[in-house]
Amino acid sequence: MFSQRFTKAAAISVLIVMSFGAYGQNDSIIRPASPYRTEYNPWYKLTTFKRGFHNDTLTNILDDLEAKERKYWTRLDSLEFAEASLHTGNITLSEYYFDRLSLDYETDGDFWWDQMSIYIINKDFELGIESIHKSSPGILEFSKIYFLDRILLAYMANEKNSKWYKTGNVFNWEVDSTLFDLDKKSQRFQEEVIDPLKNLDFVLKELIHFIHEDDPVISKACFEMGIIFENYISLTQAYISYSLGRQYNKSDKELLKSVKAVKVRITEKKYKIPNFRKYFPKIKEWRFDYEVLKEKTYLQQTDTIPAVRPVLMVPTDEVELPFRTSELIVVIGIFLLFILVLLFLKTKKS
Repeated sequence: MFSQRFTKAAAISVLIVMSFGAYGQNDSIIRPASPYRTEYNPWYKLTTFKRGFHNDTLTNILDDLEAKERKYWTRLDSLEFAEASLHTGNITLSEYYFDRLSLDYETDGDFWWDQMSIYIINKDFELGIESIHKSSPGILEFSKIYFLDRILLAYMANEKNSKWYKTGNVFNWEVDSTLFDLDKKSQRFQEEVIDPLKNLDFVLKELIHFIHEDDPVISKACFEMGIIFENYISLTQAYISYSLGRQYNKSDKELLKSVKAVKVRITEKKYKIPNFRKYFPKIKEWRFDYEVLKEKTYLQQTDTIPAVRPVLMVPTDEVELPFRTSELIVVIGIFLLFILVLLFLKTKKS
């Protein structure tokens, strides 16, 4: 009889000890794995679309140019100054330099794209198209310059009709069903899908640097890019494209419908829905005042007082225990259980 009572008491003790151990070791709790997984896509993925430019980088560029007398500037120096001026928001000064430097699409690289962005900022769409055809008389379909040319044409259409986006399109990029079953590593798929997507992604990133407000043309371009992603490459990349388009035109109901539809398909396939803000972070429009930044830099360089945070409280010495807190809890639990067992046995005897 005594052994039965002792066995029952011991069992209760073990259960309580186990509960104490679980409480003291929360880090060992096993959590169920998420049923959702990342969509497999080794072919092409979008990256962050940045708006504005980094102030510190611009300050360094302008500091270096200012340290060099203007009469010793090379053509490259003038191009860098025009580019930095554009990135700081000084459109007029940048345009003045670019117009006099006679940029060439083939040899002047990114500077040429900066000048093209000015045409869009100033809404000089026809001049932009003239510049494109002057720089590149023969435009290869789905090349970078092709996508830019089509975007400028769309801007012109949008000026004539603000509801253009409801029925019009930016690119003549139709979905080709013969590509559905094609090996994505094949040369044809690369040339007709992957390379055009890369080119469009490049152009959009160049322009979005300067576009902070609603823009139905950019919205439509992102929407059409999403259609290509959804049909050929990736549902999650399509979701990012559609969501990017939504940022520039909340009035497009077809676009909203596409965002919801592709989200359903992603969920049905147990894919993880991408964090859109990773690709299009919230930022303020670029604000850059070179004189203010120079003054700030000067003060930082001449300030001889070390920047030390004040100590508001006397620091306390931390006592290191020879054992972990979880171990202490287990020991205390066992001790309390031992006392409870003794009391239980004593009560039964009496």
